[in-house]
Amino acid sequence: MGRVSALERLRKTSISVKDIASQLWCEKQMELYLMQPYSTPAMAKGAAVHATIQEQVFVELPLEPVTWWDRLYKWAYENYNGIMNIGREGYCREVHIYGSINGYRISGQVDELRLSDGRIMVVEDKTINGNGSRNGVGRRIDSDKMQLNIYHKLLEDMKMRRYTYENFARSYGIEDKKLSADFEKGVRSLGVRDEFVGLGPMYRKMFDAVAQMPVLSDAVRLKYLDRDTKNVITEMDMQYDRKGLEAYLPDAMKYWSGNRDARPVSEENKSRCMSCRFFGKQCTVWWNR
Repeated sequence: MGRVSALERLRKTSISVKDIASQLWCEKQMELYLMQPYSTPAMAKGAAVHATIQEQVFVELPLEPVTWWDRLYKWAYENYNGIMNIGREGYCREVHIYGSINGYRISGQVDELRLSDGRIMVVEDKTINGNGSRNGVGRRIDSDKMQLNIYHKLLEDMKMRRYTYENFARSYGIEDKKLSADFEKGVRSLGVRDEFVGLGPMYRKMFDAVAQMPVLSDAVRLKYLDRDTKNVITEMDMQYDRKGLEAYLPDAMKYWSGNRDARPVSEENKSRCMSCRFFGKQCTVWWNR
């Protein structure tokens, strides 16, 4: 038998930016989570913090999707309106971005695009336990930085038209897909113009809006927020690390292509296992060692 990709094994059709960045913390944990997803009270609190921040500026399409294609349309509509409002609001939230790495379909959701000194800055918010943090920094700071770098790369590819609407349409097969009748009726009832109705027209508008944004800043911003108080604990600006990303991706993508198995953490980092719910159960690499 030929080599089976991780996507095939995990029954996924695309790779998320967060998954690729999580490989830097523990690839084995990332794989096990995709196989057996779970939620914790801390994760729920973090999601609530993001939702509260999102409400400040988010332009929502107030309709419930019926199909997957309806959901894709909703994301594009909200992306487009958020991006178009950056000039007035100074920022937009929860922007879905798309791209390709080594021929694999990649997607992500940027927490914030902010206008800073006339340029667009990519901002990522992470919620942590403020009392238990080390100098106000999350334990996964290297993964968090990598996530920002990948976001920047994908956004840059979209802005520079290295990844275009045509690439997206072919990859997702949207050209012949229709919105559900009830959802389209709802869209039209909101006064959405004909030129914005339909998956193809809406995504074309969205990709054009990204390409026409101001120049991307070379700086990216990482913020750590207390998941209980919602207060900013630490905020740091850093340069987009293109060389670091280019050095990281080839080996990371070998996992997704099936060229190698998921790696556990190294012995020097096995203390990370203590906070992993799979430790001693589905993963026993460092159990009793």
